[in-house]
Amino acid sequence: MRILLSAILLGATLSQLTAQIKVISSASIFADMAKEIGGDKIVSESIVPVGSDPHTYEPTPSDVGLIRSADLILVNGLTFEEWINSLIDNSGTTAPKVTITAGIDAIQSDKYANAYDPHAWMDARHGLQYVDNILAALIKVDPSNTAYYQARHQRYRKEIRDLDKYISDAIQTIPADRRVLITSHDAFAYYGQRYGLELNAIMGISTEAEARTSDIVRVSKAIKTTGIPAIFVESTINPKLIEQIAKDSDIVVGGELYADSIGKKGSEGDSYTKMLRHNTDVIVQALSRERVSPTTGEDGSTSSMSNVYLLVLGLLLLLLIGGVILLRR
Repeated sequence: MRILLSAILLGATLSQLTAQIKVISSASIFADMAKEIGGDKIVSESIVPVGSDPHTYEPTPSDVGLIRSADLILVNGLTFEEWINSLIDNSGTTAPKVTITAGIDAIQSDKYANAYDPHAWMDARHGLQYVDNILAALIKVDPSNTAYYQARHQRYRKEIRDLDKYISDAIQTIPADRRVLITSHDAFAYYGQRYGLELNAIMGISTEAEARTSDIVRVSKAIKTTGIPAIFVESTINPKLIEQIAKDSDIVVGGELYADSIGKKGSEGDSYTKMLRHNTDVIVQALSRERVSPTTGEDGSTSSMSNVYLLVLGLLLLLLIGGVILLRR
């Protein structure tokens, strides 16, 4: 009997030691941050799947169960995921909801009162505030693993600080007159403000509204005025409009950027820090090169098709001159 009781107590103790805190985040970026700090002490999941748009996401019945199972819920706030409060209310969960942008000086809208740009994570310095808030939330829910969380948090903080310097240094290598970033929607304001890029986007902060003709005209005019060599698509937004504008403006699409979601596992942007590094590398490479047109190669020389055209034109001219000379004889 004593042996059985001891086994039961031992099993209960081991169960407590190996129990993981379930952390549910609104979007994949925050789920990745939580996993970096929580390690194997937590299960970190995102409501919005990787590659989907949190602005336009519509919760499913399974999301109700996911929220109900949470020990901790992490949200961005700043109107990023307006659908989440109803989801939480309908789930009946008792898990604490933590807004991880607390303490960040958010960019306020020029058009609407009490409206803010939610994409604060695009500035790596703000990323530090995100992870500080996540650390505090984890410790409050699971104080027994405080030292573990703090150690991982310090390592992660250093990684983000190093990333911030990497981005700053890299953007400075772009010629000053080409530091203009044109994207699908206005998700890069914090990035541009921090690292020195002028921003222009077809859509506003949210992707819910469709682009208007005036937006397309505005962006096309900016491309012509600045003479930039490339514009960019985003991983969660249909690229067709940007591709058409690039074609009409006689420039190239510089690459795909991550804004509202990390990349799929195995991609160059499959974590928060990797997505910002990838974005920076793509932007620097595309904006640093000379503008390329259909008749001009990257080295500034005329294309082979243009050379052929000039050669044929020259031969026709010679034949015409020869014909005139023969007629005069």
